[in-house]
Amino acid sequence: MNARVLFFVGKGGVGKSTNSSLFALKLARAGKRVLLNSIDPAHNLHDIFQFPFDSKPRRIVPGLEAMETDLDRWVKKYLKDTERDFRSVYKYQEAFNLHRYFKTLKYSPGLEEYAVLLALVNTLRRFADRDYIVFDTPPTALTLKFLALPDVSLLWLKELSQFRQLILDKEQIITRIRQGRKQGNRERDPILGKIADLVDVYRGMSDLVKDPAITRTFLVLNEDELSLAESRLIWKEMTNLGMTISYLIVNKANRGGRFAERIKREFPHGRLLFLPAMTEGELTGLHTLDSVELPLDIAEL
Repeated sequence: MNARVLFFVGKGGVGKSTNSSLFALKLARAGKRVLLNSIDPAHNLHDIFQFPFDSKPRRIVPGLEAMETDLDRWVKKYLKDTERDFRSVYKYQEAFNLHRYFKTLKYSPGLEEYAVLLALVNTLRRFADRDYIVFDTPPTALTLKFLALPDVSLLWLKELSQFRQLILDKEQIITRIRQGRKQGNRERDPILGKIADLVDVYRGMSDLVKDPAITRTFLVLNEDELSLAESRLIWKEMTNLGMTISYLIVNKANRGGRFAERIKREFPHGRLLFLPAMTEGELTGLHTLDSVELPLDIAEL
């Protein structure tokens, strides 16, 4: 994969969409090929760029395309793929009317997290030839869950694989007793094959988000107590996941203020960037975004 990956994370409403848009535009203006993807269910890119977006990339300026992922579509895809796999593996299900229970899958917990992860994997595969892929992420809870999902899934798949192997071993013993001889070469079990495929996907994602040579994570916060408290949680949880937060962006900040000094003390190992508030109006439209100076050198990314 050639692309560098930039995640913008933080509490809802702190300016993740604005900062991800700003960085993506500046990278494109510097001659890089950039894809900006909003995986936040409450999309804001259309308001910032004043363009309509959907799940297909739209060119904004030379080098920059943007899209807003439809998570409902990915939930439906996950459900459809899961049902298909069940039907192919358990071909006898019609005798037990198991198909009646497939509809309950849509009520399964964690569907939204899996949908975000599927969308993420799809984006990384489709646009791996870009120089940068920039993600505007959902608010804290959903972001932390989908970032943790690869590692959690790998633990679950390990146990599932062992359990499936135990079932196959028992089946082989029963077959040997019935036939009075050893079973011939066993065909590749489709369930173990599916598990192995999933392990490859999740291990690849886990490695990618933890590799500071590929992935940069920007924690965006405001100068208020709620934002600061949630940023502490994000820092702690992402550190526990083995991920590195590359930069903290203090949005609408007063660089020399008392709160800024407090943030420095709270995150002594973080690289702090300050994005001043606009003196007039909102940070929307290409002209306004172009007028803002980025708080770090593009070459560092």
